[in-house]
Amino acid sequence: MSIAEIIRGTTLFDRILLAVLFCVTGASIILVPLYLPRGGQLRIEVDNKLLYRLPIGQDKTIEIGHMTVEIKNGKVRVADSDCPGKICLRQGWIDRGSIVCLPNRVVITVEETPAAQGGVDATT
Repeated sequence: MSIAEIIRGTTLFDRILLAVLFCVTGASIILVPLYLPRGGQLRIEVDNKLLYRLPIGQDKTIEIGHMTVEIKNGKVRVADSDCPGKICLRQGWIDRGSIVCLPNRVVITVEETPAAQGGVDATT
């Protein structure tokens, strides 16, 4: 089935809905990073247990099993890991959000400091 056949099979409502979805997606790509607060501390969990809670402004390298986590200039990344897909390495440097390595059961989260919490968050 070619693209022309697919387009011919759609209605005007389908095309309008698709355009609206593209607009919402584009707007969220631009607006969410602006309103998502930058983190102040780093939380590293292994097997759903808190292993480290560190300030993200402190440069440090941490070895967690067969995984190396690097904190530098207010950002964090997985520098090395023995996991098969190495998806955690491809996420690169982050200053907000999370990095998850399922094979190693490691979750690295950049979060607000407790004193800074309390306003509008990304979920709101």
